[in-house]
Amino acid sequence: MKKRSASADNICAVAVVHFSEHGYDASSLSDIAELAGMRKASLYSHFSGKDALFLDVFDDALAQEQAFMDRCFADEANQFARGGQQAGSLYCDRMAERYAGSAHLRFLLRTAYLPPATLRVQVGAGFEALLVQLLQHYVASLERLAPALPPERIELYAQAYLGIVDSLHVELIYAGGAALQQRHAALWQILSDSLSLTI
Repeated sequence: MKKRSASADNICAVAVVHFSEHGYDASSLSDIAELAGMRKASLYSHFSGKDALFLDVFDDALAQEQAFMDRCFADEANQFARGGQQAGSLYCDRMAERYAGSAHLRFLLRTAYLPPATLRVQVGAGFEALLVQLLQHYVASLERLAPALPPERIELYAQAYLGIVDSLHVELIYAGGAALQQRHAALWQILSDSLSLTI
């Protein structure tokens, strides 16, 4: 993340919550400025406009979720060394709690699945880069779990894993609760059963 002033950080902290709740189109810079305790004119001394602020918040959200993902897979690697965990399971297991507690993740998913028309390219590129990192984490985890798996099978399971993550993201945005848990359990069981026949 680029270096910002404390005031700009405060604006972004307020804006991520506001954007996550209202989306891009229904969000107002006047409302964000008021929530940040300043006049709208003062906000413009930090950000050139709504797009600039939105993209800064989007970059923050990407960085926050990259760090969360890194922690999940690092914890998984530590647990694997002690004989536990399946590849990619911790990230999925922690997703619902993360969504409930992180305005950054709520903002990121809303933005990725319903991007502002004028910022679609930037949003798509940023989110796809995050998914590439997730794929790399999963592949490394699966290779630890099943070092004899051929590369084409690893790629197949990695794409299936991304499909599970994508499905959970959609459930988080539109449903949550019991529906999310059922979807998670069912998809994970299918992936686990398939892997157990291969390993």
